[in-house]
Amino acid sequence: MFYKNAFNNNRVLAPTGWSELAQGKWVQTQVESAIEPWLSRMFGYHLLKIGALSGELDTSNCAIRHQINLAPELGANVIADPARLPFQESSIDGCVLALTLNFHHNPHQLLREVNRVTVPGGHVLIVGLNPISPLGLASLNPQFSHKYPYNGRFFTQSRMKDWLAVLGFKVVANQKLIYSSLLTQPHYTRYLQALLGNNIPSFGSFYCLMAKKLVRPLTPVKPRWVMKPKPLLNPVATMGNVNK
Repeated sequence: MFYKNAFNNNRVLAPTGWSELAQGKWVQTQVESAIEPWLSRMFGYHLLKIGALSGELDTSNCAIRHQINLAPELGANVIADPARLPFQESSIDGCVLALTLNFHHNPHQLLREVNRVTVPGGHVLIVGLNPISPLGLASLNPQFSHKYPYNGRFFTQSRMKDWLAVLGFKVVANQKLIYSSLLTQPHYTRYLQALLGNNIPSFGSFYCLMAKKLVRPLTPVKPRWVMKPKPLLNPVATMGNVNK
């Protein structure tokens, strides 16, 4: 499959709230229901929610009590570029990225920063847009090029898994959801969504991934050089001059 370059010079402003998305509040409740069972598996001291949409998600079920929302817009606890996180290395126990990668011009750099600040054994929870879905097909219509979430960048779930694997993460849970283009009210597509979900489960417009940062064991490296013992010098008896 042909993939476009992840880096994009054309920057698209990220939505500042779920209400800016088509059927946004309904989508938010669906995402919250999907990730709620996973939150109890995240432990530690600090949870970082990157982006305005991540900050609005209800993560009260998470065992990590100290939760920080970082976004480039006003209203977040920390205002900063998500690709330049102002935190020390291995200082965050869990990260939440709800469509953050889909509305950032350099998702690779953003993930590298997430990897840098996440502790070994920590978790990353990602919500993304699936291009092979009703929403992905609708995004091809030029009429929606300035509407959320159609103007976001769509990455397949397998591509996202590859990015995480390169950084040393292992996907421990994943789910597709919302089998709709969001062009009509959810109750009008209830039966169609159930049909697609039961027969084509990979066709969901959104996906949720939870990945764990692997702990790399410290294996001792044998030195290439070996100390050789000093040779033992055996004394040799010599005959001196004998005066007769």
